[in-house]
Amino acid sequence: GAVDPLIVLEASKGVCETLHGDAAVGAQHFERALTACRSVGHRYHERWLEATRERLRARAHARTTVPPRAVNTTDAALILTDVATILGAGHSVDLMALRTVSLLDGTPLRSRVRVDSESDCEYQATPSAVLEPVPDGSFCLQLRGSDRQITIAVSGTQSIEEMSLLKSVADIVQIAVTRTADTEQEDDEQNLWPSANAETDTDVVFRSPRMIELRNIALRLADTDLPVLITGETGTGKEIFARLIHEHSKYRRGSFVPFNCSAAPRDLVESQLFGHRRGAFTGAGETFPGVIRSAERGTLFLDEVGDLDTAVQPKLLRFLENGEIQPLGEARAQQVRVRLVAATNANLDEAMSAGRFRRDLFYRLGVAQIALPPLRERKDEIPALASSLVAKFAREYGRARLTIGDDFVAALLLYNWPGNIRELVNEVRRAVAMAADGDMLTAGLLTPAVVAQWNARPIVGSPAPAEGVHVRLDQPLARAVDALEQHFIEHALQRTGGRVSEAANLLGLSRKGLFLKRRRRGLVPVAEAAADR
Repeated sequence: GAVDPLIVLEASKGVCETLHGDAAVGAQHFERALTACRSVGHRYHERWLEATRERLRARAHARTTVPPRAVNTTDAALILTDVATILGAGHSVDLMALRTVSLLDGTPLRSRVRVDSESDCEYQATPSAVLEPVPDGSFCLQLRGSDRQITIAVSGTQSIEEMSLLKSVADIVQIAVTRTADTEQEDDEQNLWPSANAETDTDVVFRSPRMIELRNIALRLADTDLPVLITGETGTGKEIFARLIHEHSKYRRGSFVPFNCSAAPRDLVESQLFGHRRGAFTGAGETFPGVIRSAERGTLFLDEVGDLDTAVQPKLLRFLENGEIQPLGEARAQQVRVRLVAATNANLDEAMSAGRFRRDLFYRLGVAQIALPPLRERKDEIPALASSLVAKFAREYGRARLTIGDDFVAALLLYNWPGNIRELVNEVRRAVAMAADGDMLTAGLLTPAVVAQWNARPIVGSPAPAEGVHVRLDQPLARAVDALEQHFIEHALQRTGGRVSEAANLLGLSRKGLFLKRRRRGLVPVAEAAADR
C-alpha cells in the first residue's frame, strides 16, 4: 500500500540515527513508523519495530545521548517566508528561483548549488517546473517561463536526507506553478463571464436562483404521482423540465412519450390520444393503441395542452380521475397506468373565460404547477448557457480552441430573446458554424437583430486619436508580443488615470485578468496585491 514505503523509510532512518548516536532523533523516526503501522493495522510490523527499537536502546545505553536540536526562531521565520513567497510567485520564474536558492543557501548544500539562466527560449504559454536527476549524481530543477529558463543544479547528492530536501523544495515550486496556471486558465476561459459547471446534453443551464428553485420543485414533484402543468412562453424549456421529472420519477424505466396537441388534425386528436379499433371510422384500416397506451408505465407529455379540442377534454379528464381510457370502437374502458405532464404557452385563464378550456380539467391538470420565466427575465443564465452551447456545438462541428469574447456575451445580454432558449441555441449554433479553429467569438458573428442593441450602445466622450506602437520585425515573436502587451497596459492605465477597473474594460479584460498580467511584470503595488487577495 501507499503507507508501506513510509514505514520502511522512517524505520530505516530510526535505525541509522540511533546507531549513529542520536537516539532522540531516532526515536522520532521510530514513532512515525509505528504510527503508520497502527493506521493501517500492521500489528506484526508494529511488534517487530518495537522489539528492534528496544534492542537498539539497550545497545546504545552506554553512549551519550545527543540532546534534541532546537530550531532558531529567526531561521524558521526566514524559511517560512521563502516558502510563502515561492507559493505566491508562480507567475515569475526569476522570483521563484531567487527564493529557492535562498532556501538551499541555509543548508549544507549551499556550496554545491549552481544556477544557469537562459533567455529567448521558445515561447511557452504556461510556466512549468521539473526536477530531474542527472547521471553524475546531480539534481536539476528546471523553471520555465514564457521565453525564459532557469536551471538550479545541486551536485553530489547522495544521502536520503538531501534527496528528500530537494524533492520537497521541488514540490513547493511545482505547486506554485500549478496554482498560477490554473488561475490564469480560469481567467482566460471565464474572464467577465462564468462558464457552465459541467457539460450537458440539454440546452438549459440552471444557474439563476429562480431556476434552481424551480428545478428543486420539479425534483420534489417527480417523486409523486401528481399530474404536473408546466406553463411558459415557447422555447423556455418546458419539455426539458418534463424530461427531468420523468428521469427522476419511478416511471423512468418506462418510455417518455411526447404529444403535441396543436400539431395533430382536430378530427384525429381523439384517436391518436386514446387509440381506435380497425374499422372504427373511415380510414381506420389498422388498430392503433394510441399514445396514452404507448406510454404505459412511463410518462406522457402533452405539449400545448391549451389547444386541445373541447370535444376531447372530457375524455382526458376521465383518464386523469380514474386512469381509464376508451379507444374508439371499443366497447369497454381500459385501465392504463401513465404519469401525465402537460405544458402550454397559452393563457389558460383567458381560454377558460372564453369557454375554450374546461375549468374542471384545469383544476385536475394544475394540481402542481411550474411557471417557467422567459429568458429575458433570467439573463444571468445567458453567459453560462452560451458557454455550454459553444462547447457543445464546437464538438459537433469539429471546431477547436474556440473562446468567447466579452462583446459576444454583452450583445447576448442586451437582446430580449422573444424566442427564448430556442432562439439563443440557433444563434450560438450559427456563430460556431461560421467560426474557424482558434477563433474568438465576437459580436460580429451575431445576426443584425441580436447585435443591434450592442451596436447602438452610447459611447461616452469622443475617441482620442489612435496612438501607434513601433514593433521591430527582427526579434523573437514572444518578445514582441510581450512588448505589445506592456504598451497596451501602460496606455490603458494612462488614459484612465490609473483606474484599474476602467483600464481592464478598455482592454477587454476582467479586472482579475489585468491584475494577473500586471503582477507577472511586477507592476502591482504591495497594497493593491494585498487587497486583491
